[in-house]
Amino acid sequence: MKTTRDALRDLLAAQGESTVAQAAATLGLNQANIRRHFEVMRAEGLVDVRIQRHEVGRPAFVYRLTERAEEQNAHYPRLVSRMLRRLGALSPDGVAADGRPLAEQLLDGLADDLALAYRPLVNGPTLQERVAETSDALKAEGIVDHWRKDADGYHLMNTACPYRKAAEASDAPCQADRRTVELLVQAPVAQVSRVVDGQPQCEYVVQEIRAAARARDERAAVAEP
Repeated sequence: MKTTRDALRDLLAAQGESTVAQAAATLGLNQANIRRHFEVMRAEGLVDVRIQRHEVGRPAFVYRLTERAEEQNAHYPRLVSRMLRRLGALSPDGVAADGRPLAEQLLDGLADDLALAYRPLVNGPTLQERVAETSDALKAEGIVDHWRKDADGYHLMNTACPYRKAAEASDAPCQADRRTVELLVQAPVAQVSRVVDGQPQCEYVVQEIRAAARARDERAAVAEP
């Protein structure tokens, strides 16, 4: 069972920041309890605080995770370890020939490695089965935690960014996660929202290949003179 501190860490990882009142309302706890936990976490260097002033009323204190707290997330050490292994396997000629930033090359390689590692768990004959299996497989990686089927395709979602600071600096980690999903489901995947952009969740849409091809053909027909 999660502690209140764990719940607050998850809340800040998902939302980016929160006031005491917002956290109390979300978790169903009293504000004094939340404030006490935030202050202990602040003393331990796990949260920062800023003052949010309003035209009317008292200012509010807004809390967010520090870089130290985010790096304690299990996903960061795993990401760094995999990048170091990829870096060691990357030849100088390969880096020079590609021309893209090294980080992008590494993260593309990580997507390939991750998809290869989880491929034995994703082998359903239908796209829906592969989407469900991919969602289950990538939960441990923090990339996807649930999915649903809509009229426009299959939506895979995650309410907490596994490496928020890295995603704030570059969209390369997000593109690597999208590529991992795409390789596993074996169909085109588009990312339509990101937590770091202020959206409530990271979201990927998978389209049936035939439907996607038909949509492209229709767009091409409209574009013709």
